[in-house]
Amino acid sequence: MIDYQSKIYTFVATSVKAAHPDTKVTSEYLRSRSETRCVTCEELENTDVQNLNDSSRQEGYARLKYRIQAYSSAQKGKKAEARAIFATADKAIKQLGFIRKTYATTPDLYESTGYEIIATYEAIISADGVIYGQE
Repeated sequence: MIDYQSKIYTFVATSVKAAHPDTKVTSEYLRSRSETRCVTCEELENTDVQNLNDSSRQEGYARLKYRIQAYSSAQKGKKAEARAIFATADKAIKQLGFIRKTYATTPDLYESTGYEIIATYEAIISADGVIYGQE
């Protein structure tokens, strides 16, 4: 398996923390959130791209799918805050070469105190870590 998850997460997390220092950033989905601001950046899929492999039969490329979730439960301006935090994470992962495939806003269904943005991204990565966006 081609595994660059730690480097991808670290780049996004560092970007978010630099712009929004009070935001919790994690690589795992959080079902319950005790933080006012939170971003998750998690790898959802990492699959072999067989048609790009050479005759060595070694995995040369992997198709990646990532999900970013930005959440705010601020007393005032939670939507604007979630959008600002999301914009930072979105810019960071796109700088790496990922392409956003989905985007949705999800007001917290069980607690009306939060606002959440969820997006997925895809790319192909080579064994040496070069990321290629895909349409």
